[in-house]
Amino acid sequence: MPPASTQTPLVIFCGKGGVGKTTLSLSLGLLHAKGGRKVVVVSSHPLAELAVSISLDGLKEADPIAAANLFVIHIEPRQVLAGIFAGQLPSKLLARTVLSSKIYRSLIEVAPGLKEIAFLSRLHELAARRAEGDPQPHFDLLLWDAPATGHFLETLRVSQQFETYLSGPFSARGKELQRFFSERSNLLLFPVTTLEEMAIEETMELCGKLQKELRMAPAGIACNLVSPMLSAPEQALQETAAWSALLKEQGADLAFVLDRHRIERERFAGLRSSLRLPLHLIHRVPSWKSDLELLAAISAQMRQIPLDPR
Repeated sequence: MPPASTQTPLVIFCGKGGVGKTTLSLSLGLLHAKGGRKVVVVSSHPLAELAVSISLDGLKEADPIAAANLFVIHIEPRQVLAGIFAGQLPSKLLARTVLSSKIYRSLIEVAPGLKEIAFLSRLHELAARRAEGDPQPHFDLLLWDAPATGHFLETLRVSQQFETYLSGPFSARGKELQRFFSERSNLLLFPVTTLEEMAIEETMELCGKLQKELRMAPAGIACNLVSPMLSAPEQALQETAAWSALLKEQGADLAFVLDRHRIERERFAGLRSSLRLPLHLIHRVPSWKSDLELLAAISAQMRQIPLDPR
């Protein structure tokens, strides 16, 4: 595990909905929190919704060190915007009046890029607190469990085009935010995919847009929920092919499983040749008794994810 560093960039797991970005974000965060690093995971899900999908219940009893160092938050852009605007008004009474007005609420919903700017502003504050040695409690690692591809790309586009959106209380922040999100060394992007056809297609499209439109190079691809067969040596694969042919002749159901492994390997080879990026295999966990047990099993595989932008 790399040592704690004030230069650790923002690590982003992005990609199609349902490929496991949240699980991988929490697993990587848990890995480093167990080692004593202060980790913040910024979830794309409200915390109540997150707790339903995957729970950290029992972490304090199971691993007090990890529990003390792992923080999971959800950034609500409307709350960030309210704080920014309230800070520009001369009195709390006036701030309450403005923020409760229908005009303000309508403006927040329809103004292009406003909520994305608010989200990125808060994300940047978390990163700056770590990087600048703020005397307040700092964080050693910041992870963003990004929303689905379309929303994520639109947020990044806003981060590089602040001059299109900014005015008033935002204008002073614009250049600093744009500089942070345009600097490669500040970000480590890991698109996540399963080896399913639609997920692979979306991953390839995402990588193309990151590189061509936004000039952001992914640090690697996290291939999630893969089978152990992907790590098998060539001789074992040849033996598997022979077994598959024999089982088909006998009509055995296991032939379907072996064929599924073959398709998975073919898709993996196609992904590797098309993207030419480091591919990090996260094997499917066969069984688990609790969400914590699942996260622990996955976190043991997350040591391969590099956190050094060099």
